[in-house]
Amino acid sequence: MDRRIIMLFAMTAVLTGIAIAAQAPPDPELRDAITVMRAINTAENAVRQTGGKYAPLVTLVDQAFMKGVRPNIVVNGDVVTYMDAQLRLVLPADALQYQVMVMPRQSCGVAVFSDERGVIYTGKGLGC
Repeated sequence: MDRRIIMLFAMTAVLTGIAIAAQAPPDPELRDAITVMRAINTAENAVRQTGGKYAPLVTLVDQAFMKGVRPNIVVNGDVVTYMDAQLRLVLPADALQYQVMVMPRQSCGVAVFSDERGVIYTGKGLGC
């Protein structure tokens, strides 16, 4: 009886391993978007703790928490991109809140969103 339980456990473990290995690797564009979003949320949190308000995206680029993603950020006037995805940050006049999004390169790519709470969301356009 113990042998059957051990065999069942072993077969379950093997099948689980096969199922995990068969999953497609994460989308690199989504992984990049989440990486820059984490950096932006962390930088905004640091700015708020020291200055009491959140900062515009062009100011955040120079923050220490952006160091890991900074080489891939391009600022061209008001347009900021990371790995060819557009970054957009919206601040109200009082700068006590923010909304940030990473818009994908392709129209049917996955967009990534967050705000001052630091929760990261993903979404895909309708019809994609």
